[in-house]
Amino acid sequence: GFFFTDSSAYNIGVGMEADPQSFGRVWFPCIDDFEEKASFDFIITVPENYTAVCSGKLVSDQKNSNHTHTWKWTLKQDVPTYIVSVAVAKYDEIASVYKGIKRDIPVNLYMYPEDVANAKVSFSNLNKTLRTFENDFGEYVWDRVGYVEVPFNSGAMEHVCNIAYPEYAVDSTLTRETLMAHELSHHWFGNLVSCKTPEDMWLNEGWASYCEALFKEQVYGKEAFKDYVRENHVKVLTQAHIFDNGYLPVYGIPHDYTYGTTVYDKGADVAHTLRGYIGNDSLFFDALTAYIKEFSYKAASTDDFRDFIAGYTKIPLDNFFDTWVFTEGFPHFSVNSFKVSKSGKQYLTEFAINQRLKARNFYGQENKINLYLVDENINLIKKTLKMSGISESYNFLTKTKPLTILLDPEEKIADATVDNYKLFNDTANYNFRYTDFSVLITKLNGKALIQSVINHISPSNTSSEKFNISKEKYWDIKGAVNGKMSAEGTFYVNSDEQNLGRNFEDIILLYRPDEFSKFEPVKAKQYQYDTVQGIFIVHNLKFGQYVAGVKK
Repeated sequence: GFFFTDSSAYNIGVGMEADPQSFGRVWFPCIDDFEEKASFDFIITVPENYTAVCSGKLVSDQKNSNHTHTWKWTLKQDVPTYIVSVAVAKYDEIASVYKGIKRDIPVNLYMYPEDVANAKVSFSNLNKTLRTFENDFGEYVWDRVGYVEVPFNSGAMEHVCNIAYPEYAVDSTLTRETLMAHELSHHWFGNLVSCKTPEDMWLNEGWASYCEALFKEQVYGKEAFKDYVRENHVKVLTQAHIFDNGYLPVYGIPHDYTYGTTVYDKGADVAHTLRGYIGNDSLFFDALTAYIKEFSYKAASTDDFRDFIAGYTKIPLDNFFDTWVFTEGFPHFSVNSFKVSKSGKQYLTEFAINQRLKARNFYGQENKINLYLVDENINLIKKTLKMSGISESYNFLTKTKPLTILLDPEEKIADATVDNYKLFNDTANYNFRYTDFSVLITKLNGKALIQSVINHISPSNTSSEKFNISKEKYWDIKGAVNGKMSAEGTFYVNSDEQNLGRNFEDIILLYRPDEFSKFEPVKAKQYQYDTVQGIFIVHNLKFGQYVAGVKK
């Protein structure tokens, strides 16, 4: 809507409860949807000592005899009406120039005078963000990069060249710099190529949310990127269906959840999974750059996006979109029936990959899955497989003996798991972040590789006369050791999340070596934090599956 305070006035280009949500019409007559586009001239007259900042570039400013000031701005590119803006307040300008991949680009930060010093810190990675997105998606085409501070308490808004940025984020820290990156990325996803309908909103917001992770990857490195993706994925698995009143596909979202968690966070999950499916970063980013160039100043649908990326990469994407875009819930992939035998001078590894379903009734086809065979020397033998339906069997011949299989070790699939693995050469205390598990290696002669997988689905084959077993999640602790290792594992449990109807003090940690065995209580020390949460410490950690349960 359009907001007034004692010292400012500004618009925000979407109305969450409006239909359509595009909200250019709140301050001027227009055809107001996500597809119609126009160019703009702005002539804004304000009291003297006030600045009016608009989309586009400044043409002139004139002091008038009646103690007013007139500001003229122009935006020559055609954009949807909802992403142009005005903000009026007493501003100081922080001006600089970014050397882009094709030209010098003006950068203007319009901030409250008392926040100028704060802004210089909070925006200190802005140029790196621009470089990341130009490298990934092509040149920044707009007249300037602009942010304007506003007293808005519910996020930011990607107005072209004039991002409305909340004053709480201008705080002399880098705490909210992913918000800075998110809004800037809309100058490719949303402003330059607009989604055709509200049902296609994941093309705007899902990709902008994934751009936050890409920013982390380029500025802070691969581990920071992985942690950001993991954290987002945990939120999708555990909260999106609560916030959005059910498990939803990212496309065709109901009106009330156009700007919900599914569109933003699961949309980012889907973008990340598409990157892994294409399997080549150069091809992935080249395809996105070509897509943005092809649809610049136009609107694209989900079908348009799928067909263009498939045509550019020569990789069929119908099955991928059926699995990840058009269907609610999640697939879950796991290794089954792992067996190794001697075959002449080589080793024959036989196994199956199972696909189970979380909150859906659709089995994905032509799923691409990366895996590592970990051999007796802790070498990684990398394979990429395709699997369809409920289960498929595979076999490989190798020169060395595999000890275990790590499925999707680099976390390229946003299925119903969160994964983390680590290679150890010495004793260590390591937290497998976002999997509710940590390991303390007290003795290690040789090398060890450990993978912690927390599965957000019920374990299979869980019939038990003694215990009620959690249907919400379980751990698969996999690994291989070259030498001898002594280790203890710490498992964090929240009884509310386990949905067992009991407090933490009643929870038991159960263990089995594989899915064909029965779960039995494991010897562990139990430490309670409060009535619902605490930890179990297993002093003699073994590889296998662990789950929370209660006695019947």
